[in-house]
Amino acid sequence: MIHQPTERELWFQKRIGMRVYRNETSCKCEICKDAFENGLVINDKLHADYLYDCETEYTAEGSLLRYFDSREEVDKWLATLPK
Repeated sequence: MIHQPTERELWFQKRIGMRVYRNETSCKCEICKDAFENGLVINDKLHADYLYDCETEYTAEGSLLRYFDSREEVDKWLATLPK
């Protein structure tokens, strides 16, 4: 069976070479802190797939992790979540 990428997978793939931003998570390691504070550049398809997998796994576990095109989009999304 041929894998059909989801809309979200395609979102990550279309941003290869671009900087994306994410919300803060409970992980306080230096890599996660830096990704939250400065965003990160998606290097290649493997990196795009990895970030998609991380986002999906966090969601499946009940944690919030979502990537966006700008810090402003992160803030808008966070404002829509229940307190």
